[in-house]
Amino acid sequence: MSQPQIDKISELLIEYSAGNYSFQGEISDAMDEFDMIISGINMLGEELLSTNVDKDYFSSIFNAVTDLVMILDVNGNLIDHNQAVEENLLITKDNSHEIKFDDLLCEGHQQFQTIKSTLDNDIKSVLIEADLIGLNDKVIHGQLTCSRIIDRFDEFKGYLISIKDITAQKLNEQLTLKAIFSAQQAEQKRVADDLHDSLGQELSMTKLMISNLRKHSTDNPKSLELISTCIDILNGSIKNLREICFNLMPGVLTRGGLNMAISELANKLNKQENFRVLFEKNPEIERMDSDLEIVLYRITQEFINNMIKHSDASELRIELNKDSKTNFISLYLEENGQGFDMSKLNKIGENRGYQNLKTKVKAFNGLVSMNSAPGEGTSTYVKFPIIAHHEEN
Repeated sequence: MSQPQIDKISELLIEYSAGNYSFQGEISDAMDEFDMIISGINMLGEELLSTNVDKDYFSSIFNAVTDLVMILDVNGNLIDHNQAVEENLLITKDNSHEIKFDDLLCEGHQQFQTIKSTLDNDIKSVLIEADLIGLNDKVIHGQLTCSRIIDRFDEFKGYLISIKDITAQKLNEQLTLKAIFSAQQAEQKRVADDLHDSLGQELSMTKLMISNLRKHSTDNPKSLELISTCIDILNGSIKNLREICFNLMPGVLTRGGLNMAISELANKLNKQENFRVLFEKNPEIERMDSDLEIVLYRITQEFINNMIKHSDASELRIELNKDSKTNFISLYLEENGQGFDMSKLNKIGENRGYQNLKTKVKAFNGLVSMNSAPGEGTSTYVKFPIIAHHEEN
């Protein structure tokens, strides 16, 4: 092969190395060995051109998707992402290869092992929710669709994660739940006030009138006995009505706040001597938004009711704490009863109370954790961002 022929081949390969795959070498009519080489290189160029167009087309689609799309290796390291990721998260092309997926999540969130273990069980895809750290410390509530990446040789290469930003959806859902809760509490307060002001007054007046009958029936023992029985029934009815009104909307909660309301509840329970309640007022806990105080009190009530019905506990510990740095309030409830199998919470029909608890927590952007085991008691921990108290006129 002559030097000019070698130069032409070199020129063709240089063009291809520069990405100019449309460049074609000339083929003579001789169709000799040199022409066959040039023809083969031309075919290679056409293949590279087709592949490059497909790659560019795929890349344009990849970056046009508004959802955040990430590709992870088998260990959870980020190896590629689309433009939406850089526009919403603290990621650039320069630092992306130094980041693990869990590094992108808010503090305390670890999801990669959950994704990995789920998909490793021959499940095609998994849908979960997670909070990601966005630009300017913004929290992005993401709905993650996760799947395994298998190449054409059927070899596992990593994970594909598509993240839909549902922050606005979650906020609207939270506002809706909060509005429903507020409406329920307002209705309960109205019913409690109506019962107290109407039926309560009528029962008290009836008791007074029957007591007056006693003065005019001193010579009839049966009448006196009947009057005493009626007064005892009325006393019980008035007491029960007060308990109903207190449970619907405890006045001490609206007047004195959460500390005082839980303290009064603990004192009532301790007087019954069925079990011991340990609670000390926390002086750091000040008045908060009334709905937030109510939801914390309701959680306490429901925990106690479940304990009385199912637990056979002898001791209940209640703790209220405030984290001034993060402006969060937490409530911890723990009893030493018989406990239960936590897997029951996954069964429809046996988890209604727990679902109601999660709904309340969700409405106020809180977190909840429950722990129990047979013979080891039960504990519940909830945490909420503090909402400032607004004085009512």
